[in-house]
Amino acid sequence: MKFITFARRHKALTLLTLISFVVLIVLFQNSDSVNFNVLFWRFSAQKVIFILVAMFLGYIIGKLVELSFRKRS
Repeated sequence: MKFITFARRHKALTLLTLISFVVLIVLFQNSDSVNFNVLFWRFSAQKVIFILVAMFLGYIIGKLVELSFRKRS
């Protein structure tokens, strides 16, 4: 019962913990190497790195969009 009351009080923390576990599971399952071609460059790295970079860029873009909408109001 204590966990249920804790989860109700701290909804954001509980959601962040669940999302973190899902992200960790996805990252551990995608550890093989992959080739990535951009014009004349060729990158070879593990999928984990590409997934983390994509998540980071998505977070940054989301924050920039959020800030641009806040300034308009």
